Amino acid sequence: MQDELSALSRLQFDDLHEVIKHGVMLGDTHPAGVQVFLYFWTSIAGTSEIWVKLPFLISGIISIWISYLIARLWFDGTTGLFTAAIVASAQFFIMYSQIARPYISGLFLTLLMVYFWSLYFFKNKKTIYLILYVVFSAMSAYNHHFSLLFAAIVGISGLFFVKRKNLTAYAVAGVSIFVLYIPHLNIFFSQLSQGGIGGEGGWLAKPTPSFFFHYISWIFHFSTWVWITVIGVLLFIVLRSGKQIKFENGNKKRVTLFSWFILPLVIGYAYSVLRNPVIQYSMLIFSTPYLLILIFSYHKKVKVWQQCALVSILLLVNVITLVYQRDYYNYFYHQPYEELFKTALLDNRVDDVFILDDCVPYYNEYYFNKYNETANYFTKRNTNISIAGFENVVRNIKENKVVTHALTGEELQIVQSYFPYQTGYSTGFTYEICTFERELQSDSSVFEKTPVAYTDFEDESGNWKDVSDMVVFDTTISSLICQITSDNEWGPSIVIPVKEIPGDGYGILDLEMEVTLPDTIAETLITASIQNEGITVYWKTIDMASYIVNTGAWRKVYMSIDMEDEMRRIEGIDEMELKINIWNISRINLLINNIKISKKPGNPRRYCLYRPCAKP
Repeated sequence: MQDELSALSRLQFDDLHEVIKHGVMLGDTHPAGVQVFLYFWTSIAGTSEIWVKLPFLISGIISIWISYLIARLWFDGTTGLFTAAIVASAQFFIMYSQIARPYISGLFLTLLMVYFWSLYFFKNKKTIYLILYVVFSAMSAYNHHFSLLFAAIVGISGLFFVKRKNLTAYAVAGVSIFVLYIPHLNIFFSQLSQGGIGGEGGWLAKPTPSFFFHYISWIFHFSTWVWITVIGVLLFIVLRSGKQIKFENGNKKRVTLFSWFILPLVIGYAYSVLRNPVIQYSMLIFSTPYLLILIFSYHKKVKVWQQCALVSILLLVNVITLVYQRDYYNYFYHQPYEELFKTALLDNRVDDVFILDDCVPYYNEYYFNKYNETANYFTKRNTNISIAGFENVVRNIKENKVVTHALTGEELQIVQSYFPYQTGYSTGFTYEICTFERELQSDSSVFEKTPVAYTDFEDESGNWKDVSDMVVFDTTISSLICQITSDNEWGPSIVIPVKEIPGDGYGILDLEMEVTLPDTIAETLITASIQNEGITVYWKTIDMASYIVNTGAWRKVYMSIDMEDEMRRIEGIDEMELKINIWNISRINLLINNIKISKKPGNPRRYCLYRPCAKP
């Protein structure tokens, strides 16, 4: 995944000091633990997928066993079996076991921390258990900020179980954990001062109250069948005949488990809303097993054959919904950069293809080495390239084919203006890979756009505003055009009912028009908004001047609206309207001609690993 490639790219320094300075303090928002581990681990046998992922895969498998041991230690084997069944078969735990990032490693470490903590309080006050609790608490702190938070919550909760005679030993353990973490404090405060992945310029938005519901639904595969199965199992083990099993300190333990689950969720949510968005599902993996232990701790005595049957049903339903309903392995095993370079290097002649993307150059080199093939490429990453500069890159491409990834809709239109035939389009989790050709090959099929609206101020289709008072005849091009003067703040506009957009799904709308501006300083905008009964639910602007190189000359400008992405947040489209306007905000004189709006397929699977998603 991109996060794994990013981690590998931040290992490309001469020594560990540089890795920590540039790859952690300045280039990451996570503690140094996993990055330092990867530095030494990859130095042994390189950066192949299986070698990088191996420790995390093993951690995930062992975590199933440890979750069982903890649940059995707190309550009994029945609770442990049901808990382990969910941990073994839910996408939440499986997916993060397959990713070399500090999530499954954090689950593994925090489970070991809780296991030895539990042995100390619930079995025997052996010093070795306390020492191992300290070790794994410190390792959890170095792994992830949320596993650090969880370790702190567990440590504090111990005060409600510790006896007076053991209080000194437990206090020394707490101080020892802090002392072990002191070398990392400089990194912690450095990262804290930089903000995080949310906030201004960040990609993570503030969560809404629906986050809680989606999080629990995701754990249960967004599946009615999983909900029915889990609830059915709970009803069976709770309501069957016999007396409820009583456990020592049962209610006290359950309150503790609930606090372990809910506090990271509430703290992360509150911090994300009040200060800086940070919370994601992945950060809650450290605390989620304790919700499972809690809900399965309420039961009457269950016979062995009944346990086997119920656990088998849980596993079967989870596996079927994961593999077939969620189509997990199809989506997860097709990742953006892998698909980009397979398309460019394996599906095409490398001497005839050019790659345009927005990725760290290390990613390109990683796959060039993997496939033992190279191709010319340009990446936008860290270039701060302008629209005009990007078009200049496209204009100078010599190859016949261009394969793209992670470009804006406007940039894709620029590419297609020079490479008019789109012959490839593949989509998946967070990617759309497009292939364009300058000259169509005989064996290529072409993806055509669907016309939505058009005007050349003589003929038109669509509900355009009447601008006949602005239409003049331009003798230089022998055509009618729209002349917007300094007296006009608004130019041509169109209203499109969302439900009337043609074709299947919402898709992506591309707008293209020709314009002449007197200068490149004035602000003249194309605006797009989606209105729901007068309330704006979407807004986008494009500054025409960013496309202009030579003033006074006709130039194409573009806008792209990803309706597929925007409308996923909105329910009920009967009253929705898309409005597109030309806003002469600087009150200058400009000329407009040939406005075209067309539709192409979107990517309904962009967030499929985290949301309900139809099969491809």
